[in-house]
Amino acid sequence: MRIVICDGHRVFADALASLLRSAGHEVAGTALDLDEAAGMLAAGHSEPAQACTVDLRLPRSGRRPDIGQVIADSPGTAFVALTGSADPSSLRHAIAAGVRGVALKGDDFGEFLRVLTEAVDSHAAAAAEAGPVIVSSSARAVLKRGDGLAAGPSQFLTEREREALGRLVRGESTADMARAMGVRVSTARTHIDAVLCKLGAHTRLEAVAYAVREGLVDVSGWQLEQPAAGT
Repeated sequence: MRIVICDGHRVFADALASLLRSAGHEVAGTALDLDEAAGMLAAGHSEPAQACTVDLRLPRSGRRPDIGQVIADSPGTAFVALTGSADPSSLRHAIAAGVRGVALKGDDFGEFLRVLTEAVDSHAAAAAEAGPVIVSSSARAVLKRGDGLAAGPSQFLTEREREALGRLVRGESTADMARAMGVRVSTARTHIDAVLCKLGAHTRLEAVAYAVREGLVDVSGWQLEQPAAGT
């Protein structure tokens, strides 16, 4: 496996690179920030990296690229968040941005390697569409700290609207949602419109990103799919 490591701590990046090489993988390079990592990924277009690990606590660079944009610009690469952060919102933000896997720096190397390998396999199998997010056991525990609905606009959602939001995150179409909830398609659409209105979201994708980022649903272990647009 060809891998780019993006981490603000050079000592950690070098140690991880050594472990990966000893496990038979190729480290294409180590970057200290997203700007540098984006350059490495772009430069290797003839032999793209299959994976890129990303620290969620990176120093800010001059251009300060967004992780979601870097992921979008490298569709052939599976991104795995590898962080020391125990903040559930930062992990959810990474998932919403499109990472394929999430692991903590405190995980043992075997567990990290499992997440990395399965994330790459998932990414390849899904042909760069949305696929399952692979989460380490410790990262899953962090994500579960935010179970339940957060305060804010979401507190005004009804039980059915909360269910509709969860199904949007799962990528269900309006028709699929209606069947699962036992309601008419027009009723399901009404629930969706109410969710968007109460969350202040303009699109379904924006509502999904908000829900994941704010921990309104537990996405660990889910099959996350691109929400159907306008169906």
